[in-house]
Amino acid sequence: MIQIPKDLLGYHAHVKLRMCEMYGFVIDKKRPFGCDDTLQTMHCLEVVLTGSIDVWYGGYVQHLKAGDIQFRRRGNYQIFPSDDYTSMLIFMENEFVDYFLESHVPEFRQEKLSDDLLPFIFKTSEFINANIAQAIHHILHPQDYSRCIVKFITHQVLLQILSNDSSKTFVSFLKHMVSENKIDLAYFMEQNFNRQLSLQDMAKLTGRSVSAFKKEFTERFNTTPVKWQINRRLEYAAYQLKNSNDSVSRIAYSSGFENISHFSKVYKQKFGAPPSSERNEPVLS
Repeated sequence: MIQIPKDLLGYHAHVKLRMCEMYGFVIDKKRPFGCDDTLQTMHCLEVVLTGSIDVWYGGYVQHLKAGDIQFRRRGNYQIFPSDDYTSMLIFMENEFVDYFLESHVPEFRQEKLSDDLLPFIFKTSEFINANIAQAIHHILHPQDYSRCIVKFITHQVLLQILSNDSSKTFVSFLKHMVSENKIDLAYFMEQNFNRQLSLQDMAKLTGRSVSAFKKEFTERFNTTPVKWQINRRLEYAAYQLKNSNDSVSRIAYSSGFENISHFSKVYKQKFGAPPSSERNEPVLS
């Protein structure tokens, strides 16, 4: 699993906008990124510059090519770029989207939307391309006020997108996104128990502070997030050992364990026998 934008910071040109609220990246084809398990911890506005990229979400795939713009909310994705793929990525938090809406979008009767909408895709225009070229210049060659300029350009691009959205579906989605209630803890943990998420990641992705996340979790499940996570991984591993032909090591990794010896140890503590007892494989120490 990779986490974006965090795992892009050491490899691609970027600027940090207004503390931790936003990032602007230029993705170079010499340093591509892609993964069948990508955790995007911030909302992302992507402009494909060259090549193409397939973005999988919820069992559906969207094929983006040069000239396409995609807005995807934070969440879990599978991302597969072509060899000649390059792009500009703007990562943002709810605070920026909320500020943008309050500053530029009048009140209207918004459409009711479901939570499982696919990411939105738009086309660039001559005006947007001119703005993108300026943003890329300031990301690659930062100067005084570059961060402010890139942030202002993000406003410009979003306004252009909204001006062509006569149905107001996208702006309704943005309003829904920033006003939605906290994500249900049970649903989130079941969807993500085998992912390598820190306590800070889990809190952020469910819309809570770390202290609020820990307090609410303990009250609801009568245990800590870490203990719940380990127990759920072991239950999943036990099921896979009994119902699949995968190796012990493959099941350990797919369950969320990164260390096979640790997996064997905690599995034996819970079930009284090592995981290899379910297989004709050597016992792991």
